[in-house]
Amino acid sequence: MISINFKPMKKQILLSFTILILLVSFSCRPATPARTRGNQAVGVKIVYPIRIKISFPIKCSGRLTTKTEVKLSFKTGGIIDEIFVDEGMSVKKDQILAKLNLSEIDAMVEQARLGYEKAERDLERAKNLYSDSVVTLEQLQNAKTAVLLSKAQLRVAEFNRAHSVIKAPSRGKILKKLGEKNETIAAGHPLFLFSSSESAWVFRAALPDVDIVKIQSGDHAVIDFDAFPGEHFNARVTEIAKAADPFTGTYEVELSLTSGNSNFIIGLIGKAQILPSETKEYEALPIKVLHDAEGMTGFLYVIQDSSFEKRQVDLAAITDSLIYIHPVLDTNCQIIAEGAEYLIPGSSLEIVE
Repeated sequence: MISINFKPMKKQILLSFTILILLVSFSCRPATPARTRGNQAVGVKIVYPIRIKISFPIKCSGRLTTKTEVKLSFKTGGIIDEIFVDEGMSVKKDQILAKLNLSEIDAMVEQARLGYEKAERDLERAKNLYSDSVVTLEQLQNAKTAVLLSKAQLRVAEFNRAHSVIKAPSRGKILKKLGEKNETIAAGHPLFLFSSSESAWVFRAALPDVDIVKIQSGDHAVIDFDAFPGEHFNARVTEIAKAADPFTGTYEVELSLTSGNSNFIIGLIGKAQILPSETKEYEALPIKVLHDAEGMTGFLYVIQDSSFEKRQVDLAAITDSLIYIHPVLDTNCQIIAEGAEYLIPGSSLEIVE
């Protein structure tokens, strides 16, 4: 008969149950945090704001052109008889660009000339009759006035005829043609947009109101063109608009280039950075002190009496490594640069190097 000892087996089963209970109890036990933040001090690193006077570049895009950009038109209205140039053509000074059909204008000149000749004949007769005491002094004076009036009318007609032809005011380029042959055009209506190549190169850009008030005439600028990679062209602010464009609400600024390129052509698109000469005082801080930023606002953690305060600030500018705010902090104010993410209300602080 085989006898079996159950005592060791009972002990083994009991030990197994004990281990199982311990494992279950440890797995259900909440994890102990590495640091009890409410009781232990949170280590933080601090920085101090630095006050600095600086001006920030104003960035804008615009178009290269020349100082003289004018609209060319006829003095009188009429039918366009000939157009001798196309858009983009370079022209010489006094080159004829277009002319009107002169049939009507020549008739008006002839009418004025005939009126002047008649007035002169009337004056001669009046002089002879006055010497014979046939006409009065007043009639003689009226005859002289008629001559002057008719002569003035002839000058007007001849002037209008001379300006029924459009000539290039200087050497330059036709930027745009706004009419075609045989069209009827009104007096003074632009037919060409002309840019003179004898004047200096300028760069025209549009700025919003928040930027236009920061610049003034003479401020330095640097312009880059995609057509000339790696080249930087110096310029100065020469004109600032005093009224906004009614359609865009922006203000035009003109930059005169002090350096150029022989391959410049009108219409090049470029990017400019204008550096205002007027500097303002700001407080500079490392960008890592900024929290919960949205737009141009954010929050800083400021140490107050061994505790901390979350303070909102308005940002003046942001660079790759720094933020600039308007002077609202004391230069001895301690700003938390590292460790702010571990802070909760009631946390005590420990400043570490």
